[in-house]
Amino acid sequence: MSSMLDMVGSAIIFGVLILTVARVQGNLNSTMYQNTFNLNTQTEAVLLARQIEYDLTKAGYRVTGAKILIADSTRIAFKGALTYGGTVDSIAYYPGSEDTTTTNPHDFRFVRYAASKGGLSQRLGMTYFSISYYDSLNNLMPTPVTGADRFAIRGIHVKFRVESLEPVTDASTRDSSYYAVYWEKLIYPRNLGKPF
Repeated sequence: MSSMLDMVGSAIIFGVLILTVARVQGNLNSTMYQNTFNLNTQTEAVLLARQIEYDLTKAGYRVTGAKILIADSTRIAFKGALTYGGTVDSIAYYPGSEDTTTTNPHDFRFVRYAASKGGLSQRLGMTYFSISYYDSLNNLMPTPVTGADRFAIRGIHVKFRVESLEPVTDASTRDSSYYAVYWEKLIYPRNLGKPF
């Protein structure tokens, strides 16, 4: 009888041990997925921020005449040489169509258009994109900025939000969420306001 109780006790302890190991493994897998989605989202946001900042600081470089072509709350188009001594190119940023390839219901494709290379529709998980404009006195200009008012633009304030393409489920609560990164910066292209 004693050996039978030992076997039953061992089976119970073994079962608890197996359930504990399975739970720990599930938590490790969940944490790994969360960290991967978080890192991917941050990486996409940093790369996009660098690209936008690089391009916008070159707005108006080696351009005579109109430097900002479109200045709307979600769309900007400008001319500028992106490299020292390079040719002048027309660049545009704007939100594209809804991204139906992800499970995130709020994301859309983001488009960077260069006249020399064509449009590039990027799958970044972007859920928000906004632009505002400031004049030389740092006054907010109402959008869209049209006509001769575009010559008064001196600052461009860009904001965007990027979310993970797929949801991450917390193993303990079973709640799903999307990791998000928000970025904003006020950029003063040095060539705006100059005659060349």
